[in-house]
Amino acid sequence: MVPVRLFGDPTIGVDKANEHIPPNHCIWAKNILEQAIKGFKDEIKGVITTHGCDCTNREFDIWLECIDLEFLFFLNAPLKRNEAALKFFIADMKELIYQLEEAFNVDITSEKISEAIKKMNQIREVLREISEYRIKMILNGSEFHSLVKRVQQMDKNEALEMLLSRLEALKTQKPHLDKNLKKILLTGSVIDDTEFIKFLESLGFHIVIDDLCIGTKYFWKNVNETEEPLKALAEYHLNKPIYSTKFPSYKRFENIKDLAKKYNVDGVINIAQKFCEPVLYDHPYFSKKFKELEIPYLFVEIEYNRESYKQLITRFEAFKEII
Repeated sequence: MVPVRLFGDPTIGVDKANEHIPPNHCIWAKNILEQAIKGFKDEIKGVITTHGCDCTNREFDIWLECIDLEFLFFLNAPLKRNEAALKFFIADMKELIYQLEEAFNVDITSEKISEAIKKMNQIREVLREISEYRIKMILNGSEFHSLVKRVQQMDKNEALEMLLSRLEALKTQKPHLDKNLKKILLTGSVIDDTEFIKFLESLGFHIVIDDLCIGTKYFWKNVNETEEPLKALAEYHLNKPIYSTKFPSYKRFENIKDLAKKYNVDGVINIAQKFCEPVLYDHPYFSKKFKELEIPYLFVEIEYNRESYKQLITRFEAFKEII
């Protein structure tokens, strides 16, 4: 089995999903549901979703009722990060393994999981190295974003080969000469439309670092290869930089602050998909703290369609002017 991350499609409407979900529901999650109702490609045999915000959690009930797939599973990624949460997470992963084995007549052994961990650690190491070419002004943020997306939808052996090839090519490239580019840290909701990153670049921004699940959160550190595999995986996910949906969410700021200082960014852009309540909740705190640090900060709530990007040009250009 090959894990394939589901991405939204900002070019489609959400008419079918609107029959099940109120209008003030997370627009990105609604977009994924729309695709599921219309039907995924035949090679997608099942979907595993995980504990996110309240909207996405409750949406899984609709998937169970409306989506025809061989396999559906809700993985309870804990809200907190303590010893009880670790035990809970391991137990739920064991349940996932059991159900996968029953549904697809396979054996998921500790040895196989250890092999997968080692392969993913290799991928993470190469991605971390490639990521640094953004601050060297050699790799565009949109190119890197597209690269991470491809890795999340590929066979991991093929992904590693692709990344190693790209890394070798980067070593021979020269940096951008445009000194007017503004170095930005990008954070916020799920941002999976590479065209949005290109839109920011067209306005003179260069994403040198991010705090995104389609970004640094995917390759932050390695999984411990000497620990019992399931425990190592659980610890890895519970020790990653915190999401706005987890507790306590304000700790997310500390990670973003450290990244902003390490990469000496010119500003921070925080993007919330329409009705993304956890990110909306974080914004007042972020605004206050970045003002104290004298780091320019912009918060923007966006619709999940490409036409809406153009309506934001004035706000982004004004932000660029104050940097």
